[in-house]
Order: sequence, then structure tokens, then C-alpha cells
Amino acid sequence: MLRNEFTRQLAVEWAFQAAIESCTDIAAHLVSVYQLGHPQESRDVYQFLIDTGYLDRPFGQAMMAMVGFRNRLVHLYWDVDVEKLYQYLQEDLKLLRQFRDFTLQIITAEEDSD
Repeated sequence: MLRNEFTRQLAVEWAFQAAIESCTDIAAHLVSVYQLGHPQESRDVYQFLIDTGYLDRPFGQAMMAMVGFRNRLVHLYWDVDVEKLYQYLQEDLKLLRQFRDFTLQIITAEEDSD
């Protein structure tokens, strides 16, 4: 189990951090390219994508919560609940895959319009 294997726990934490940061960077790029607003915080990029219809509200809010999870991993790393980490690993990877698919749809649409 994850709780008893510290190296695996750290690997999962790092992978989540990197994946969430990648999604947020892509979202920020979209907000910038399509001039959707000027985010003050990282999670704002998802709100702009919701407000302009690129993301549906539940998915965008889930991604905003992922930013909060990433912040906990980075800034409160000594207080990461291993049981919640395991739960995220089991349940929230689908959000990252969904964001990947969203990004691929945007890229494909842009390529088709060229």
C-alpha cells in the first residue's frame, strides 16, 4: 500500500504536482491566446474557461480543486494525507485524462481550420 512505501508516495505526489502544473500551464496559455481574461491566481484560468464555455462548470471546478491539491503538495507537503492521496490516485486521474482530451480537441480544431 502507498502508506507503507514512502518512495512510491513521493513519486505519486511529484507526478500529481507535475501533471496539475502542466494542465494549468496549458489552460493559462489558452486564456492568453484567446484573450479570455487576466488571471490573478492559478485557478482563475479554469474559471475563465468555464465563463467562456470552453469547459463545463463541474469539470472546471474539479480542475480548480486540483490546483488546491497541487498547492497542498507544494506548500503543505508535511501535511499530505496519504489516504486522500491514494483516493486521488484512484478517482482523479480521469480529470487529468479529460483535460488532455480537451486540449487535443482544441489542437485538432485549430489544425482543421488552417
